[in-house]
Amino acid sequence: MSLDGLTESDQILVPNGSGSYRPYPLLTLFGFGSRKLREARNFGLAPLHFITQRGPLQHGESPLDMRYDTRTFQIVIAETLINQQAFWDRRQDLLDLLRPSRSFGGSAVYPLVYRKWLPGGKLERGSDMSVTNGSQTVTAVTGRFIHRGGLEAGSQVTIGGVTYTISSVPNDFTLVLAVAYAGITATGVAWSYRRKQAIRDIFCLLEQGPQFDQGPGPAPFHPAGYREALRFVAHDPFWYGTQQSQTWVIPDEVGDLVFDGDGAWMGQSSGNGRWAFVAGAVGETVEVVYWGTQRARPLLTVDGPATDPSFENLTTGRRVALDYDIAAGESVTINTLNLTATKSDGTNLLPYLSGDLASFGIEPAPTAPGGVNEMAVAFSGGLVGTSAARMTWSNLYVGI
Repeated sequence: MSLDGLTESDQILVPNGSGSYRPYPLLTLFGFGSRKLREARNFGLAPLHFITQRGPLQHGESPLDMRYDTRTFQIVIAETLINQQAFWDRRQDLLDLLRPSRSFGGSAVYPLVYRKWLPGGKLERGSDMSVTNGSQTVTAVTGRFIHRGGLEAGSQVTIGGVTYTISSVPNDFTLVLAVAYAGITATGVAWSYRRKQAIRDIFCLLEQGPQFDQGPGPAPFHPAGYREALRFVAHDPFWYGTQQSQTWVIPDEVGDLVFDGDGAWMGQSSGNGRWAFVAGAVGETVEVVYWGTQRARPLLTVDGPATDPSFENLTTGRRVALDYDIAAGESVTINTLNLTATKSDGTNLLPYLSGDLASFGIEPAPTAPGGVNEMAVAFSGGLVGTSAARMTWSNLYVGI
C-alpha cells in the first residue's frame, strides 16, 4: 500500500506457503516512491465469446449466451540500479519470486496476486442512511463503503453532521461504529466520508519473462538496469474486491405471554403465570447490495446446532438447501464457486445438498434491479448465541 494511503499503486503478492501471501518491496511496481511500472495492457474487459445458433436459411446468427475466457495481460517494468552487483541481485530476486513453480507443489495451486490500489481522496456523500439510537450498526444502500470507499477499521464517517470512527466494515452497505450512534432513530440521514484506496485483485501465473537480454540494443539501461515485459495468464479472468460478509443470527428472547386475570400480554421478565417464548429458528431476508459487474459466488457457512439450513436469492429465485442436522460445535461450508459442501471435520455433504448450486450467487444490475439482492436464510433447531449463518463474498469485476 502506498505510504500516503491515497495514491494509485500496483503490487504483486507472492504465495508464501499454506495459502498465505507476502508483499515484497521490490514488487511494489507503482505508487508513492516507486515507478517501476512503465506499461500495462489488457486490464479492462475480460476476453469473451458468444454462444450462438443459426438456422439453415438464417442470415447471420442468433446470440444465446456468452462466456468469459482466460485473460492474458502484460506489464513492462524498468529500473536503474546503483551498480552491477545490485543489478544481478535484482535479476535473481525477480526470477525467484515470480517463477510459476512457486504456485505448485502442494495440495492446491496458489497463483500470484496482482493487486491494484485505486486512488483515494474524493469526498463521497449520500442521504439514505438508516440509524438507530444506541446501536453501533448503520446502513446505507448507496454507501459503496468497500467498492468505492475502501473503508476499513479506523476510517471515519460523518453522520448527520457528527463524525464517528469506524470499528469494522462488514460490507458495502453496513458500517459498525466504534461507539453507539447517539441521536434520533431515523432513515434518510445524511452521511459522508473521504475515499481511501479500494483494492482490486486478479489471480495469475507468470507465462513469459523476464528475459534479461543483454547489450545496449535489447537492454537500454545496460549495464546496471533493465526494462522487461512480463506476460501473465489469469485463468480466472475477473478482478476481485475486498471480502465482505453478511451474518444471520437467532434473535434474543422475544418476550413472554403473560396471563394476569384481565387477559394475556407479552412481557420481558419471567414470573408466576408467565410463558417465555424463545426463538430457536432463523427466517430472515436481508437486502444485499452488490456493486460488482459479474455474479459473485459466495461462501455459505452455518454454525450448529441447525436443522435443514437453506439460502435463497429471492430476486433471482435460485436456492440451495441442505437436508442435514448440524450438531452443536459443528459448522458446514457451502462453496458455490468450487461446488462443494463440507462439514468442519472434512465430511462431504454434497449428497445432502439440493438446489441451484451451479448458478446461485449475488447478481449485479440489471439482473438484480439497482444491485439489490433479497437474500433469505432459514434454519430451525438453533440455539441463541451459538447458531448462525454467514455469507462471505468479494465483488467481482469484468475489468478495471
